[in-house]
Amino acid sequence: MIENTTRLLPTLVYIQTNLAENLSLEAVAQQADMSPFHFHRLFHNSIGETLKQYTMRLRLERAAYELRLREDSILDIALNCGFQSHETFTRAFRRHFERTPRQFRKGNGNRAHLADDSEHGRLLNHMTQTYHLSKVSIQQRTPIQVAFLRHIGDYVNVDMSVYDKLVDWAQTNGAYTGRNLIIGVGHDSPDITPVEKLRFDACLEVFEQIRPFSPIGYQIIPGGTFGIADYTGPFGPTMYQAYIDIFTQLAQQKNIEIIGLPVIEIYHTTKINPDYALNHVEICVPVKKVVS
Repeated sequence: MIENTTRLLPTLVYIQTNLAENLSLEAVAQQADMSPFHFHRLFHNSIGETLKQYTMRLRLERAAYELRLREDSILDIALNCGFQSHETFTRAFRRHFERTPRQFRKGNGNRAHLADDSEHGRLLNHMTQTYHLSKVSIQQRTPIQVAFLRHIGDYVNVDMSVYDKLVDWAQTNGAYTGRNLIIGVGHDSPDITPVEKLRFDACLEVFEQIRPFSPIGYQIIPGGTFGIADYTGPFGPTMYQAYIDIFTQLAQQKNIEIIGLPVIEIYHTTKINPDYALNHVEICVPVKKVVS
């Protein structure tokens, strides 16, 4: 992560859960208990974007993702992502993606990361390991409180040793029971978000609210309705193919609308071992039941 970013983790969590709300400099600085001037300087120096640039990018990326998956009107998607009008949204979207929302939806967006000549495509073409994926089932999940460490960058480069750091922290602070769920949360689509800006949270379940202590943050992973499948296999490129299979299964289900993000991975183990070939992971994709 960029230096000092961890100091802003509570604010980043607030932003990601309130994208449709007022995220002006004054409002977010007040939430962070800082003056607008000092907050602006800290945020820009730490994140590499101004608050306005950061929130605009997240809103546009969420909108692009929803345009790909949902049949809602463009106006409804714009409003859901924090834009005040169709015109404002269309201008901002075109500047960012170099096409209108309608063109993006019609062309199914920029799918370069899924093409055979993409980095992921090359990895898939050279895979020798296999995996097993169960049939997707629709289930309800309750919210989960977690301590977390954030990774910024390509998902395939997540250093799984961060989970050891979380467990060490929990043991030192009396938060480890041996029953804590070990979780990964992917907030962005690699088909839409630049790879260097992808957000992944390595999480350890906690059973009461904790005070964020750099570099460890606190958040509540939202509950709700999920399409859930059990994956058994190695970490890495095969999981990318498993996600394609899961989304394909969900797209074929009636009365289900894919929300898609954030994706939650629950690791059924007491220790993450990236070299182990038979990892058991419960992959949870947010969905919504639709009444026909």
